[in-house]
Amino acid sequence: MDLPGLAQPGVRTRRLARGPQSAAIDAPLVVGQWRLTRLLHRGERLDLYRAAPAGEKIGPGCYAIKTPLADRRLDELALALLAREALVAAQVEHANVTAVLAASLGTSPAHLVLPYLDGLTLRQLLLAARSRRLNPGQALWIARQLAGGLAALHERGWLHGQVRPEHVIVGALGHATLIDLSQTRRLGTPECASELGPPISGAYAAPEAFSSRGVLSAASDVYSLGIVLFELLTGRWPFAASSPRQWAICHARQLPPDVRDFVPTVSRDSGQLVRRMLSKEPLRRPAAAELVDRLAGLEIEELL
Repeated sequence: MDLPGLAQPGVRTRRLARGPQSAAIDAPLVVGQWRLTRLLHRGERLDLYRAAPAGEKIGPGCYAIKTPLADRRLDELALALLAREALVAAQVEHANVTAVLAASLGTSPAHLVLPYLDGLTLRQLLLAARSRRLNPGQALWIARQLAGGLAALHERGWLHGQVRPEHVIVGALGHATLIDLSQTRRLGTPECASELGPPISGAYAAPEAFSSRGVLSAASDVYSLGIVLFELLTGRWPFAASSPRQWAICHARQLPPDVRDFVPTVSRDSGQLVRRMLSKEPLRRPAAAELVDRLAGLEIEELL
C-alpha cells in the first residue's frame, strides 16, 4: 500500500511511483524513532500506520503510529485530537480500551505510539459473517466487552461518542478493543452540548445528539452500543434513513423493532435488554456498568 508523504523535519521520505499514469508521491519511512511499514487508516486529519522501532530492519512491527496528515501537521485541531487521545488513555486503563504507549506532541511531526492490534474491525467481521450477523453468544460476548470499556471511560468522566463497528477491533481469540479516543468529551461539561456539531454517524447516534438543545451523556454511548448489539444480532440496523433529518426522526420517534422478529433464536431477555438500551429517554437506559453484569448473564445462558 502506498504511504502518503510527510515531508517535514524528523521524517525521512522516498519517492514511490504508483503507476505509469500516476505522479510519484512522497512516502514516509521514519517518524521520530519509528519505521513506518503500512498505512492502516486515513482519516480526515490523522493517519494511522503500522510501525516498528527504527532499529528493527525486518518485519512489519508490533506498534502503531498516529500522526497528522502531511498537509495538517500544524493543524490545531489535529494536534488537539492527538492530545485528547493521549490524555484519556493515560487516565483510563482497561483491557477493552485502546492504550497510548507514548506521546510526542511537542515535536514535528507530532505523533502517538499505540500497540498494534492484530485483528479485524467489527465491521469487517460482520461483512465476513453469514447473513452479516453473529450468533447470539458471540454478539453478547463482544457487547459485554465493549460495555466494560465504556464503563471504565464513564467512571473517569469521559464520553467516547463514536461507538460503532468501525471503532472496534476484534482479535483472533475474540478479544474486543474500543479504539479511537481522539473525539472523547468530558462528561458534564459544555463539551457534551449536541449543538457543537452534528453526529458523525447518524445510524448510531442517540436521539439527544440531534436536538438543538440536547446534552450528551454516558447514556448516549449506551444507546450507540444498543444499535451495535442490534446489528450484531440481526445483521441490520433497527432504523433505515438516508439523511441526517431522517435519522433524527427515526431515533426520536420510531420504536425499535424486536430483534426476535428477525432472529427468533435470540432469547426474550436479550431482546428486552436491547430495547432498554434503545430507550428514547436517556434515564431509562441501563448504565454501562450494569450492562456488563447483565450481558455476562445472558452470555452464559447462551452457552448452557
